[in-house]
Amino acid sequence: MAYDALVERNISTSRSEVFASLYDFGGIKKILPDAIGSCESIGEGVGAVRTIALADGSGTVVERMDIAHDESVFGYSIIENDALPVENYVAIVTLADTKDGGTHISWGSNWSATGGAPEEEVQGALEGLYAAIIDGMAAA
Repeated sequence: MAYDALVERNISTSRSEVFASLYDFGGIKKILPDAIGSCESIGEGVGAVRTIALADGSGTVVERMDIAHDESVFGYSIIENDALPVENYVAIVTLADTKDGGTHISWGSNWSATGGAPEEEVQGALEGLYAAIIDGMAAA
């Protein structure tokens, strides 16, 4: 099955560092400081829930960590949302070592567009978000 949105990129950051950034579920504001107003996290590891308030005041997104395995697979889903025009959102991030000690990141998601939002616009916005997160991890 193909992803509805997908970004693949190599960065020089090690796989363990990238995974640690993802696993720090409440730390997403460190990666996207301009986009996130606040982030509150409850719990650690699989099952942890974070509530993200967007910096522009457009709403909140509540996400749950669903998968964290072997520093190579990370997954999460949106469980509540009044900010993004999506429902049934699930994302999987796979990580692999590159020959130069960096990481190949594949960040894909499946979802349904809501509120009349064109799927192509939602896809572009999500792929832009994934690219910004990856860039944030590369710069860390």
